[in-house]
Amino acid sequence: MRNSRSFSIRDGTIGKGDKMFLEIFAVYVQGLILSIVTVFIVGSLWMVWRAVRKLDKTVKARQAILYETLMIAVMTAPILSFAYMAILLMMKS
Repeated sequence: MRNSRSFSIRDGTIGKGDKMFLEIFAVYVQGLILSIVTVFIVGSLWMVWRAVRKLDKTVKARQAILYETLMIAVMTAPILSFAYMAILLMMKS
């Protein structure tokens, strides 16, 4: 006997619980994409601003700032994705 909530590969049916999980996962992925784009744009603008103002004199200083920017982006994007996910869920309801 097959559970009505499980996914069956043979007939391609999806149960109610699986549909809800897939919807939440889709909203999370949308939030993750939005957060990656946002972090990339903000990081790029910050690097351009520093380059225009010539705040970093040496190559080593520029590399350090680039490394810090990348670390900030990697750490911020997943956290920001939950904020975007909440906004998307509010807009959908």
